[in-house]
Amino acid sequence: MLPFALGVLFAVPVTLAVVALRSWRLRSAEAAGLAAQVQGVAARLEAVETEASRSAIRIDVAETVLLEKGVADEEDLEEARRYFETNHAPRYDRERDGSLH
Repeated sequence: MLPFALGVLFAVPVTLAVVALRSWRLRSAEAAGLAAQVQGVAARLEAVETEASRSAIRIDVAETVLLEKGVADEEDLEEARRYFETNHAPRYDRERDGSLH
């Protein structure tokens, strides 16, 4: 009876340790996967920020050229801006962006 009791006393902690180790490895793998997703989202966000900055520079250049050439004045630019903001406002399209899951 004593060997059986010692075996049980040894087997229970070992089994708990194996289960804990397996759970820890699973959590580590999930954390690594989430870290990779965050890096991907961060890269996409950085690309969008860069493109937005470039677009803002292009807009400033275009407005400056139109004003300096006398093709448009401030009122013309403001009217065009209002027109495009009301009629062509970009709308978020979830289908285009896909799922982040």
